[in-house]
Amino acid sequence: MVHTLTCNVFGEQTYVVDHGDGSLTVVDPGMASREEREAFQGLCASLQAQPVQVLLTHGHLDHVMGCQWMKDTYGLLPRMHPLDKETYERGPIAAQMYGVPMDPLPDVVLDVVPGERVTCGAVELEVRFVPGHAPGHVAFVCHEHGWTLGGDVLFQGSIGRTDLPGSHAPDLVKSIETQLFTLPDDMVVWPGHGGPTTIGAEKQGNPFVNAAGSGLLQREAEG
Repeated sequence: MVHTLTCNVFGEQTYVVDHGDGSLTVVDPGMASREEREAFQGLCASLQAQPVQVLLTHGHLDHVMGCQWMKDTYGLLPRMHPLDKETYERGPIAAQMYGVPMDPLPDVVLDVVPGERVTCGAVELEVRFVPGHAPGHVAFVCHEHGWTLGGDVLFQGSIGRTDLPGSHAPDLVKSIETQLFTLPDDMVVWPGHGGPTTIGAEKQGNPFVNAAGSGLLQREAEG
């Protein structure tokens, strides 16, 4: 049900949720090159499905580089949490700082709120508010099938950076402990960079999380 495309110079993971009915949800469209966009279209063709909504875990440039193309190609505006509007709008400025090309960003719909259930065909995604890496960061949890699209909060053996504008280390600690580590141990986490992991594996073996899974070392690593 979940398909992954690794995109742009930051190695961002774009996720495609197949609804099973000919429609798709795209989470964090990072497609920045012609080749990446053709790969996305090839995936759509193989699934015999078309995107019907775009969701953002947060607004950092590597997660939004394909937003304008999604609007131009499919007529879809991204949806995100209102508190990350400033992060989103800073994307082109950040791209200039990193020296990478980036399309202008389209308007964004600020209607993603904690506790909302986003419909993806026959399944629902629960919105969980997980700030710290970005002020309006959210995760999308599919309880029925046991997976979470977690953005840049918790990685395989790492955690999200808190040295960026709008980030806050204590908030990241609280987000992981109260919103992610309260999920079942076998819950699969699909992060914004790198491969998938599970909640149980990160409680036990994440070097930035103590053995009891109840505290984070104050260090920033990815995202």
